[in-house]
Amino acid sequence: MDKALIIIPDNNKGRFITKGFSKAFNELSFFVIEKKIYDLNLTELKQLSPNIIFIFWSETMSSLQNISDCIENLQDENTVFIHCAEYLNDIPKSFKKKKNHHIFTADSKTKKNMYFPAILSKDYKTKFEGYRYNITFAGNPAKEGREKILAKLIYNFGSINIFCRSFDFYKSVEKIEKSELLNEYFLELYKQSYKGYVETTKDLAEIYASTKINIDLEDEPTKIINYRALEILASGGFLMSKYNKDIIKYLDDGKDFETFKTDAELTDKINFYM
Repeated sequence: MDKALIIIPDNNKGRFITKGFSKAFNELSFFVIEKKIYDLNLTELKQLSPNIIFIFWSETMSSLQNISDCIENLQDENTVFIHCAEYLNDIPKSFKKKKNHHIFTADSKTKKNMYFPAILSKDYKTKFEGYRYNITFAGNPAKEGREKILAKLIYNFGSINIFCRSFDFYKSVEKIEKSELLNEYFLELYKQSYKGYVETTKDLAEIYASTKINIDLEDEPTKIINYRALEILASGGFLMSKYNKDIIKYLDDGKDFETFKTDAELTDKINFYM
């Protein structure tokens, strides 16, 4: 039986995506071996001698030299390497032109080997048992100026619900303090909005399903569609997403979900739907 080694990344989104690929390989009759990136052991991996090594790269992983070194030393003429990432720059340059190394990204700048992100919708199906949250954001709040939008939500609606790693949240607090986006009173409301880190698909789906409005703040025009948007929809949650020209090719704006182009429009639509 062919073996597929699946390297699990260090963030929730990558972990959920990779688990989906892991199930896909299993359904293709591969013997699947899963390893977390921090548990990679070269001697053990060489003994496993997998036919395919699949790794989903994130921006934090590409800077970890020990991971790159481990993969370099696993190089074998009979081994196929599949590198996936949201952005091409997340994958170390050393793997991009090597034989038996195949690159796939969700970045529309990359016309060759572009993949459309997908999820196992049945893993997110959850029973609706009433609303627990008004407004929820799950993701890195310190990325791409998101703290500015979240600060405006706090100012307009008070405490919301933010689910992410503690490191990312307190980094966003530092950025808000440095930029003076919120005064002391509203900054305290922002801090109260942190609800912790979500470990499982089931828990994440329950949060999305029991939230009146889930906010997706992806602001990358080259992305086909954000993985988080698919998670929210599969959970049966209400999705309000930043507009881009590709997402409306696949989803019906105003029916499947709602878009916004500006911070003011986001605020107006939240008021309308609430």
